[in-house]
Amino acid sequence: MNLRIASRTQVHFRHCMQRAAFSTFKTTEATLNLVRQSKPWPPWLRAEMRSNWAGETGAVAIYRGCQAALKHISGDSTRDSLRLFVEEHVASEEAHLAAMSAVVSHSSEQSWMPAESFGFGLGYMSTAARGARGMYVTTQAVESFVEEHYGDQIARLEVELSAGEHQPREAYEALLTLLRDACADEIHHKEDAALRLTDPHCSFRTRLLDSAQFSAVYWGSRIGAAFAKRI
Repeated sequence: MNLRIASRTQVHFRHCMQRAAFSTFKTTEATLNLVRQSKPWPPWLRAEMRSNWAGETGAVAIYRGCQAALKHISGDSTRDSLRLFVEEHVASEEAHLAAMSAVVSHSSEQSWMPAESFGFGLGYMSTAARGARGMYVTTQAVESFVEEHYGDQIARLEVELSAGEHQPREAYEALLTLLRDACADEIHHKEDAALRLTDPHCSFRTRLLDSAQFSAVYWGSRIGAAFAKRI
């Protein structure tokens, strides 16, 4: 990586981590420096990291889309609660993206898929169409997929490292740390959204809409990730 670009990337990462100080995501610059030493990656991992970068790009955009749609939320308390939810989560996602950008650093390693546009549209429409509940369902669905997505990568790397594959070993162990940290934070986001959806008085129609939206967003995320690995 060009030294000037590397320096700019590090400064951006530090800034994002400061903004996300409350987050469970605690990856360090030292970890990222080690991860860079794991390159060049094998083809399967290169595709996964391309998809990870696109996914974090889309995640930030989802929350930005929600922020743009907050004006459609009626009720000050509901709007304020959603605003705080989004501000906390987007800060974490920006830290994830800064970390991924520090290691998936060259344009040839990054996906061409317009994840930012798709994400913004999803966040905006989820909020404008169904209010705060729509955004919580979208968050739960996206993060449910991401938990599986990162989990599969972690499991495969653990098996391959146990078999003595990949050198330098400490660089791949640092990559595992990055993926585990990101996955743990995404699980926190999923659980936060799920908790906010808990309502014993929720109507059958609302639950049906939640289920349909969850399925559409979950499978859309899965399809998007598959495309991001290839383009």
